[in-house]
Amino acid sequence: MDVELTEIVEALCQHAPFSELADDPQLNDMVKEVEVQYLRAGEWAIQPGILNHTLFFIRSGAVEALGKEQKLIRRMNEGELFGYASLLRGGKFSQSMRVIEDSLLYRIPARWFLKLYEENDSFSDFFELEQEVRLKVAMESQNSGISLMTCPIMSLLRRKPITIAIDGNIRMAAKMMADNKVSSLLIMENDALVGILTDRDLRNRVVAAGLDYDTPVGQVMTVDPVTMDSGDYAAEAVLRMMEKNIHHIPILKGSQPVGVVSTGDIIQAESHGSIYLISDIYKQTSIEGLQAISHKMTHTFTQLVLADANTQMIGNAMSHIGTAFVKRLLKLGEEKFGKPPVPYCFVALGSQAREEQTIKTDQDNALILSNHYDPKAHGEYFEQLSDWVCKSLDMCGYPLCTGDVMASNTLWRQPLNQWKKYFSDWIKDPKAEALLRLSIFFDLKGIYGDKYLAKDLNRHIRKEAKANPGFLTFMARNANQRKPPLGFFRQFVLDGEGKQSRTFNLKERGIAPIIDIVRVHALACGSDKLNTLERLEDIDNAGLLPDGRAKDLALALEMIGMVRIRSQKDQIEKELVVTNHVNPALLSSFEKRHLRDAFHIVERQQEFIKFRYAGKRS
Repeated sequence: MDVELTEIVEALCQHAPFSELADDPQLNDMVKEVEVQYLRAGEWAIQPGILNHTLFFIRSGAVEALGKEQKLIRRMNEGELFGYASLLRGGKFSQSMRVIEDSLLYRIPARWFLKLYEENDSFSDFFELEQEVRLKVAMESQNSGISLMTCPIMSLLRRKPITIAIDGNIRMAAKMMADNKVSSLLIMENDALVGILTDRDLRNRVVAAGLDYDTPVGQVMTVDPVTMDSGDYAAEAVLRMMEKNIHHIPILKGSQPVGVVSTGDIIQAESHGSIYLISDIYKQTSIEGLQAISHKMTHTFTQLVLADANTQMIGNAMSHIGTAFVKRLLKLGEEKFGKPPVPYCFVALGSQAREEQTIKTDQDNALILSNHYDPKAHGEYFEQLSDWVCKSLDMCGYPLCTGDVMASNTLWRQPLNQWKKYFSDWIKDPKAEALLRLSIFFDLKGIYGDKYLAKDLNRHIRKEAKANPGFLTFMARNANQRKPPLGFFRQFVLDGEGKQSRTFNLKERGIAPIIDIVRVHALACGSDKLNTLERLEDIDNAGLLPDGRAKDLALALEMIGMVRIRSQKDQIEKELVVTNHVNPALLSSFEKRHLRDAFHIVERQQEFIKFRYAGKRS
C-alpha cells in the first residue's frame, strides 16, 4: 500500500467507528476508493437539494450543517462524519453542509458505507446508537417538530410483516429476506408469533456456526421476541431497543403482527426530541454528567408543549426521562457500592408510575427487597444505595419528597412480605386520614431490578381490594376531599393565600380529584393498569360508569392538564418559579369556559362515586 493510502487508514482508525475496523482487511480495499477533497471556507460539501452518495470524514477543518432557510443546526470538526443519514434514505438529505474553514475531507463511496453497515455490527451500532449530533439537533433546532415521544409507533411501519412458518428452513428464510429486502422475518406457528429471525442471526448463528442451510428456522430464531402494541409510541420502541440491545421489534395488534420496527426506521424517521435526551442519560458515567443533562429537561418540556403534544404524550415523555435518570443512577450506584447481596426492585410511585409526570415534580419512590433480605447482613448496603440514589436524583432536578416517601426512608425499604402486610393492613383496617396520605402507594410500578417483586405486590393489592369492598368506601370518601375550585354560579374560587392569593392549584383541585376517582373505580374492577386513561378504558369496559362518563372524565383530565402545562411553559419562558397554580385572570375566554365545564364534570363524578360505594362500608 502506498504512503498516501496508509495515511488515510491511520487517520480513519484514530476515530470511531473505523477504530473498530483496524484489523479488517476490507478497510484497505475501501481506502483505495476514497477520494480526497480540499474545500475552501464558504464552499459546499453537500449543496441544498442535492442527493448525496458519500460518507464524509473531516480530516481537518470545520463544517456546518444548515437546515431550512439556512438555519444553523450544528458544527463539526476533525474526526467527525456526516452524510450517513442520507445514505440510509437513498441519498435524500434534509440538511446542507458548508465548509466554514479550509477543510480536507475524505469522501467514502456510499457502497462501502452500506456494505460495512450491513456486515459489521460495531460499525452499524455506531451509527444506530450514536446520539450527540442528533441530540444537538433536537435541543437546538427551532423547528424540531413532534418528537418520537409523541409519534405513534404505527406511523413508522412501512410494510406488512414478512413471515415464515416455523418448519421452514434457513435457505428459504434467506431467500425471502433477500427477495423482500428486509433484515428480519417473523416466525409463525398456528397463526401465532413464536420467534424472529434477523440478518444478524443468520450471520452469527448460521454462517459462523457452519449450520446446514436445510436447518429449520425454529432452531436458530430468537424465541418469544420482545413485542409492542400497535397503540404504543415510537419512543417505547427505542427504549426497549436500548435496554435489551436489540434492533427489531414486532408490532402486534391484538395477537397478530402488523409490522416490524427496526433501528433503521427510527433513524429514517428524522424525529427530534426527548428520546435523544434519554439515550444520552444512559451514556453518562458520573453524577456531574447527569446533572449537566438534567438542565435540558426544561427545554424538552417546552418543545413538547410547542409541538402541540397532548398531556398523555408529555406525561409519557417526562416520565420516561425520570425513569432513565433512576435507572442510570442505580447502575452507577451498583458500580459504586458493589453487586446487591439479594434481589431488589426500585419502584416509582404516583405520577411517575402512571406515566403522567410534568416538569414540576418531586420524587416518590420505594424499594421492595427479596424475602431473603437480612437487615443485619444486607441493611447497610441498601441504606447506602438508597440514600445515594435519592440524593443524586435531588441533584438532577427531582427534589426530595417533603413527605419522605422515598426509598431512603427505612419504612419504604422493606421485603416483599412486609410490603404485602402493609397493604393488607391498609385495606382490611382502613383509616381515612392514613389512606389519604398513602393513596400514592396504590400507583406503584417496578422500574429497575427484579420487577417480578413489584408485579407480585400489585397482584396482592388487587386481590385484597377485591376481597374487602368496604375499603373502597374509604377510598371513595378520600376522593371527595379535594374539591374543584367552583363556587356559586360556577365562578372560580381562589386559594386566597400569600403569593398565590389570585390563583388556584390545578393539580390539587382538578387533576388529583380525577386521579383519585379513577383509582377507586380501577380497584373496584380489578384493573391492572396504572395510567389514568388506560384505567378509564378498563372501567368503561367493566360497566362501572354510565355511558359516556368515562369519556367525560378523560376529556376533563386533558383540558385541565393542558391548561396546567401551558401555564408552566409560560412560567418557564418568563423565568418564574414553576408551579401548579394558575391565575384565571390570565386565561383566555376559551380556557375559562372549558375549565368550568371540566370542573363541573369532576363535581358530578365525585357525587357519583360517593353514592356508588356508599353501601359498602365494613
